[in-house]
Amino acid sequence: MTIASTAGRRHDFAKSFLLHTRSEFVDFWMSVISLAFIVLMPVMFYVVFGVAFLSAADSIRSVNGAEIRQADLSYAGVLTFASMSVTFANVAIGLAIRREHGLFRRFRTTPVPPWVVMGAFLVNIFVTLVIVLAVVSAIGFLGLRVTMDPDRVVPLLVTAVLGFIALSPIGVALSLLPPNADAAVPIVNGIFFPLAFLSGAFITVPLGAFVDAIVPYLPGAPLFQLFAAVFSEGAFVWDGRQVLILLGWAVIGIVLSGAFFRWASEREPRGFTRRKSAE
Repeated sequence: MTIASTAGRRHDFAKSFLLHTRSEFVDFWMSVISLAFIVLMPVMFYVVFGVAFLSAADSIRSVNGAEIRQADLSYAGVLTFASMSVTFANVAIGLAIRREHGLFRRFRTTPVPPWVVMGAFLVNIFVTLVIVLAVVSAIGFLGLRVTMDPDRVVPLLVTAVLGFIALSPIGVALSLLPPNADAAVPIVNGIFFPLAFLSGAFITVPLGAFVDAIVPYLPGAPLFQLFAAVFSEGAFVWDGRQVLILLGWAVIGIVLSGAFFRWASEREPRGFTRRKSAE
């Protein structure tokens, strides 16, 4: 294979990747349902809880032994909720619907590699996450009295990226659970909302010794702890235990997705190659 042909293939793959990414982006932002449940829902929750606790914005709370202002605590909570909404629930619902409607099946008739299809989907998820977090951040800093030291910006961004890395593989794995597109929303939300509220992002309710012992190991709780640590009083310290829990969930999601992922709703060989496309 000549250098020119190799460069040409790379150009074709890059062009295909950009086209798929653009298609995913347009499809998402043109959907009223996606905008309402994925983008506007975290904003709505933040406005409701932020305004409700605005009078106590400067009161000091304790999270994992560290002190944090109520306004900053509410902001950390909505960052957790928004991250889970975009990179967990949105991924699971989106993939389940695409699989059921045969969108992935259509790509099997083309020479487009699987990484282009999935990569474009996940890039759109990441861009959506950035936009949603930017919107809630603007609300928090401009209207809900959130404060943050400039040297905490990098830890905040790293935590957001870590949440994407941990939650999106779980969303991919969860997309295999709904039997059809109609069941995707209730099944996924039936798992997402309990996980989001058990994270402690908004309220903490004792649920008994057994449940309280399990909650810290669910994906939402360590993400919230890391976001809250960014805004805690005193020196910032990475909690390695929380990071390891999140990375553990990422590994679980990747293993389950790799073992059971299907491009179509019925069972058939995974992936697609040029030979299969030609057939």
